[in-house]
Amino acid sequence: MAVGRIWRIEDINPDDPEERFLPALQCIPLGPAMQKITMPEPLARMISKHLTECGCPPMDPALATKQYQPPRRGINHPLNGDADWVKPGTPPPPAYLVQDPESLTRHEQEAQLERYRHMGYRIEKPVPERSTLAAEDALDEPPRFNPTDHTVTEVCAYLRELGDTDPVERGRVLYAERHGKNRNGILRRFE
Repeated sequence: MAVGRIWRIEDINPDDPEERFLPALQCIPLGPAMQKITMPEPLARMISKHLTECGCPPMDPALATKQYQPPRRGINHPLNGDADWVKPGTPPPPAYLVQDPESLTRHEQEAQLERYRHMGYRIEKPVPERSTLAAEDALDEPPRFNPTDHTVTEVCAYLRELGDTDPVERGRVLYAERHGKNRNGILRRFE
């Protein structure tokens, strides 16, 4: 049996004294709404062997009045105290999903970071990446596309067509627009 795995009756060898009681020796409740005892596997194996040597019969799932329910949150490990003992046949709770920060808006991300800071986490703002664009990279003689010669619709269509394929050209067009006609219909969409 691998170290750090949840111990299930189906997975243990009932003839091995060190494994016989492992499923019952994880996340032992001390009482209602109280802490649970978790123990490292070597200690649980010693207790299992001791119980076997004292004459305790092997575990019988048919006689069990409760069953182990793995942790709902955190790592799936015997030392995670979020596990519980429930009546047999109790359905597992819905899985807890960790929210993907990339799915949040920038304002939601900032609010979440502020919560972490309020809880005492030291979160620094990321250092902006240094631009790898050189001044000579943006100079085309003549430029491929001059936004001042085109309508807002044409410039937006050109930038959409570029997508992320040519960041230098995209940056050059936006720079020319920002320092030229400075039209909100373009800059709001692409900056």
